[in-house]
Amino acid sequence: MKTSTSRVLIILLINLFYLNMGFAQDLNTKQKDSAYLVNPSQERIRKIKKSFAKTFINFVGNDVSLFGTLVLSKQDINDNGITAPLNYLYNTVNSNTFNPGYSGGFRIDGIYKEKHRYSLSFALNRITPGNYYQNKHSLSPFIDDFTHFKADNNFTTLSVSAHYKKLLPVNAMNKYKFYAVFGPSFDYKISSISSENLINEAGNRAIINGDFGAEFDNKGYYVLFAHYKLGSNLFQSTVPVQLNRFEIGMSIKTKDLF
Repeated sequence: MKTSTSRVLIILLINLFYLNMGFAQDLNTKQKDSAYLVNPSQERIRKIKKSFAKTFINFVGNDVSLFGTLVLSKQDINDNGITAPLNYLYNTVNSNTFNPGYSGGFRIDGIYKEKHRYSLSFALNRITPGNYYQNKHSLSPFIDDFTHFKADNNFTTLSVSAHYKKLLPVNAMNKYKFYAVFGPSFDYKISSISSENLINEAGNRAIINGDFGAEFDNKGYYVLFAHYKLGSNLFQSTVPVQLNRFEIGMSIKTKDLF
């Protein structure tokens, strides 16, 4: 009886041994197979990269530069559409001058299809414009000239610009390059809007601009540029504002800085 029981136990142990060997072999096979299978998420990323490569195959160069700019700005303000409960003496808020501000950011310069030069710029701007009020109200001899609106003359924007660069046929082009540039840009005010600008929904954060100017490239070491931006409210406002800016600055390639 004991012999038969021992024999059964031995047979069970042998079966368990071979069963475990089979599991181990199957697990190793799965591990080997997984090494050759492409991860689904990795495959999606690979396809996205391939799609981008096809889309932007004609965009070459793409040098990244940092730039700083002096900004001279003025606002032309038409407050004829509102009658606010507050009035401001005209001579205290009207300056009709270009006041200095500054901006900084980075830009990407490249070539499309080996002949169309372009630049994309991203900037943080501190704007301190002078204000010119187109309408002057008066209740002489009781009240001096006044306006119904007081525009913000200090604000901060984030901006993006897309410019086309036309190479100008100037002498010594092998050393220096001059470009005429033009294109659109967009500003969004990230600073708070004053209570005066919130009256009658006069505040407007989005500004659309038309830009043009000139640039001087010194052998790729740096670029000097002068741009003029003519901007206006992107959305309709009770107080239309036209923002005029002159930007004078310099950009240097990041690979020459770091």
